[in-house]
Amino acid sequence: MKLDVRTPEGNPVERHDASRRIGAALWIVPRYRVIAEDEHTGLGSTLDVEYDAIEGRFVVRQAGTYSLSGGEITGTELRRVRLAEIVQAASPHCVAFALDDEDLFVTAAELASSEGRMLPTWLTNTLAAAPRRGNLSESARAEAREARLDAVQLVYGVAVLTGQPPAKAIERELNVAPRTAAQWIRAARDAGRLEGLGYPMGRPARP
Repeated sequence: MKLDVRTPEGNPVERHDASRRIGAALWIVPRYRVIAEDEHTGLGSTLDVEYDAIEGRFVVRQAGTYSLSGGEITGTELRRVRLAEIVQAASPHCVAFALDDEDLFVTAAELASSEGRMLPTWLTNTLAAAPRRGNLSESARAEAREARLDAVQLVYGVAVLTGQPPAKAIERELNVAPRTAAQWIRAARDAGRLEGLGYPMGRPARP
């Protein structure tokens, strides 16, 4: 699927457009427009998307569909348009993560290395590796814990904002078992990393 994510004014989305803070260190583009063209269905879609504070996620406010070939669009073809999948693919471009320096941001899309993932594989493997007391100093263990909290916060936040089950996203992205994902989510919540991100799709997010 080919995506073109823009501001409501029609400009390409850039990091500085992430002007609304969500949680402890996530910044989002509160409104954006995405043009998605799918060669498999032969259809293109234009979606106006906005962050809804009550729902706690991005929602589609307006949508339009067009034929890539200029042919007729039938009801059967329209049913092949997956709005949620388009939002899930586009939203990482509109979620920025504050690194150690609050003036330095990187988008969730920039961290991803392949379609359908939020974090590059090398980073998930590093974060999922449990620090060992025998070969790491206390400062190194503390740094590893902070990095893990950063990753949980990012994955959890992007999942919630795009309407995905956050615990499942943690399991998938960080290659951990459900029990471990639940423990890491609790640790991130206790550390204040998930503030404002606890209610995806209007329901309490439970590990």
